[in-house]
Amino acid sequence: MSTDESGESDDKLRKMLQDIQIDPLASDGLRLIVAFRKIRNQADRRMLIELAERFGT
Repeated sequence: MSTDESGESDDKLRKMLQDIQIDPLASDGLRLIVAFRKIRNQADRRMLIELAERFGT
């Protein structure tokens, strides 16, 4: 995915958050996706995924 495509996707997600009343959990999930896409360092992404997996169990 190119940077432009990611930026467009993030903009769409932000617009959804602003325009649509959605479930708070879904809203938090969309915010997490936007934040995760901003992390460029692969090691940082892996660490975040590992932490999320620990919290999920």
